Amino acid sequence: MTGAVPAGEREHGPVIVLAYPGSGASDLHHLLGRSQDLCCTSGTGLLPLCEIAAAAWQRIEGRDGALTPLALASMRALTGGLMSVAQATLGGSRWCEIAFSPPEGAEIFLELYPAAKVVCLHRSCAEVVRAGVLAYPWGIAGTAFAAFAPAFPASPAAAIAAFWASRTEQLLQFEEAHSGSSLRVRHEDLAGEPSQTADAISAFLDLALPGAGILARGEDDAAADGLGEFPADQVPAPLLARVNKLQDLFGYPAIA
Repeated sequence: MTGAVPAGEREHGPVIVLAYPGSGASDLHHLLGRSQDLCCTSGTGLLPLCEIAAAAWQRIEGRDGALTPLALASMRALTGGLMSVAQATLGGSRWCEIAFSPPEGAEIFLELYPAAKVVCLHRSCAEVVRAGVLAYPWGIAGTAFAAFAPAFPASPAAAIAAFWASRTEQLLQFEEAHSGSSLRVRHEDLAGEPSQTADAISAFLDLALPGAGILARGEDDAAADGLGEFPADQVPAPLLARVNKLQDLFGYPAIA
């Protein structure tokens, strides 16, 4: 985990979790949901809305680059209203969104709310592929992985691995650009060292997370074990090298 900020420099802004399908976001959602301070939502589309609204303002105002004060005020009114409705319905003093969209929307959200904190959730490629194959046993058409299928028509595993590499690289770039506002969390640490990981998240968010406990091993995890070894022979050599380089960066073993 990286990106912790000294307590004296933190403010109690909104919380964003940047995740992706197969990353185990439900476990982190469950952990954060234990805090009475957070209003936890998932996949509302608010971050993509920020991206769309920013692009519209730039087209209307005929300018690129930083958003104008008028655009920022308008977008804060829109997003603030949505967050307020969620909090009124679910409770909690701080909005927390589990987002599965690419990080671009979070970039704009930080322009709107500089005090926001972002947790970037990662998981090993092999586990994400297993989760994807288990969730979509009849094929990945119509899923978040589908855009990578044309390049790997004979192997859903390779397509999901390519998705993982792309999203992981995007998250790494975001973390580098926003080191003071982001925290890296591995799902493996959340599952294997729940108390220490919960403490790190609590410190980063300046938030109490009672009773971290040990995450239960679910039926999906057990079923994934039955899928056997990762089919590395289905992954082209250039993609395999790219994946293993990223695996090594996170301390994960090579997949072949």
